[in-house]
Amino acid sequence: MSATFGDVVKQKVDDLATQGKDANQIAKIVCDQDPEGHNYGIGIVLDDQGQAWPTSHTMLTYLRSELDGSLAGNYMSSATLGASLKEAVLRWQRVPETHWDRFSLLTPSDAGTGAVMTSIEMALLMYPDLKAIGVEKLSWPAYKAIARTNRIGFEEYAIGSVVDQPAVFPVYQAGPMNTTGRVQPAETMQERAQAAAVSGTPVLLDRAYSGFEYARVSDIHPYDQLMRMSYEAQIKPFIDADVPFWVSLSPTKAFVTFALRPCGMVLLYMPDTARDDEVMLLANAIMRARGSSFEHPSTRAFAKALVHDIAGLEQEHHAVIKRLAVAERLWKRLASGTPLADQFSEDYAGLFRNPQAREGAPTAIYDAHLYPVFTPGRCRLNVTGIPADEETARRHVEVFAGQIY
Repeated sequence: MSATFGDVVKQKVDDLATQGKDANQIAKIVCDQDPEGHNYGIGIVLDDQGQAWPTSHTMLTYLRSELDGSLAGNYMSSATLGASLKEAVLRWQRVPETHWDRFSLLTPSDAGTGAVMTSIEMALLMYPDLKAIGVEKLSWPAYKAIARTNRIGFEEYAIGSVVDQPAVFPVYQAGPMNTTGRVQPAETMQERAQAAAVSGTPVLLDRAYSGFEYARVSDIHPYDQLMRMSYEAQIKPFIDADVPFWVSLSPTKAFVTFALRPCGMVLLYMPDTARDDEVMLLANAIMRARGSSFEHPSTRAFAKALVHDIAGLEQEHHAVIKRLAVAERLWKRLASGTPLADQFSEDYAGLFRNPQAREGAPTAIYDAHLYPVFTPGRCRLNVTGIPADEETARRHVEVFAGQIY
């Protein structure tokens, strides 16, 4: 029996895996090799033609200016913008001004990954009794690598759990879960905050998709309201509980700066002033050790854009949320009555869904020239990959629905 197109692609995938390529890399490589390929895998925002969403015009404008200003080769830094930058980030996150004095801001140069890494490094130094990080199952794979490089333990808990074990640093998704799209209700976030208050354990809130959980209501609420709702559900419970916490923020999806990877943003909240001096000394030491004191031009450009044109960046963020809303509504309608339907209930949101896949699903899906990210037993879908043409979209949804459960 001759091999099908899907068989050939699956063999390429297996070969790439033996070379050490990760699932995201593999999805992009095999999709790019297929002229008829439809990208449902790599984690960038896609338009309704399956093309990458244009990089932030605001960010590009500031980057061009920053590069022009770098011609002399002088040492350059955005340090003088520190107070204004913190204010801009807190405004974007809709944190009320009454709390601003209890926050510190760091901008590690290696984007969202660096923001998570920096937060964990600070927590381990400030709370030496911590011996492990605790994450939800199916969370971002990089957590395990970060735990390993920090020589600490790694504990997994059921999705939606309250991590409440001695010496375990809870890492919660503060918005749509990075890999599955699951959104925890406000009540769960409140339970997590209360548990941390009782135990005295700090918390890390990983917030790669600010506001994305409310894309489904973006046609009836303005951007400001979407962001306020997100703050109230995801961050406010921890302020109310007087819990020390880190918020790791990424600009890559929100502001469509994926190609530029300018920096990550870390907001550290300490309820009282007792450790203020320690926080500043430790923050400066970690930033120096990470090399983030020597900023990339894109980091400086992003800092200046946040300070001087936050309105432009927020407009682009809003456009991404509205694109996501269109895609989610189309999926919801076409997936009705199929095994995919639950993935588009109010329990899920954001760029990704990660349903269980049937045996043989990769070959069957590749045969239709569709390229999600496959991991053992799972088929991760970038929902913005769905095309505007409804008949084409219907065929794609039927293929996926037939291979998941």
